[in-house]
This record gives sequence, structure tokens and C-alpha cells, in this order.
Amino acid sequence: MAAPALEWTEAEGFPYYSGTWRTPEDVLEKLIKPLMADWDNFSAVAGDFIAEGDRVVGLGVYSGTSKATGKAMRAPFAHVWRVADGKLKRFNMYTDTLLVDRALRS
Repeated sequence: MAAPALEWTEAEGFPYYSGTWRTPEDVLEKLIKPLMADWDNFSAVAGDFIAEGDRVVGLGVYSGTSKATGKAMRAPFAHVWRVADGKLKRFNMYTDTLLVDRALRS
């Protein structure tokens, strides 16, 4: 669960990047809904987690097929989460944005 006030930042260059979002509603409207509209079977699967204090790092792979181009995509990612009082307070995403962009472009 996310805190009502949070800091969520996608990697600059990621197709859905627009600065830092401050509410769960922003994440839903500016990231989750566009992802579902643009991709078939989009997934973010983390295989490794590293935790220390209030920070959790997830390492994994994004995958999906662009609805517009039919191109499949696989891109490794690192997610850095900060948690306070059992709620997500900060999220930063790191990925090879070019791999995602190539799948979206004809």
C-alpha cells in the first residue's frame, strides 16, 4: 500500500516519465493506465530483493508486447523502494529505456 503522499519517479527517458508523482492517483493515471493501454501482457517480475533499513531494492525484468507495433520487449530493471510505517513513501525506477522505446516505435 502506498502512503497518501509519496514520491514516485520513473527513469528519465521512460515513455511514461513526467517528473515525480506525488499521489497514488497520479501513479494510476500516468503510469498504470497507460501501460495497460499500450502493452499486451506487460509485467514487472523481480527475482532478487535486497533490504536494508527502510530501503528495498528489487532487481528484475520488464516484459510485454507493444499493442501498436506487435514488438516484444524485455528490459532489466532496478526498483528502489523506501518504506515508512508499512507504506511505500518513495519509488525510483532504473531501466534501459531504449529497449522499451524500441518496442513502441515502428
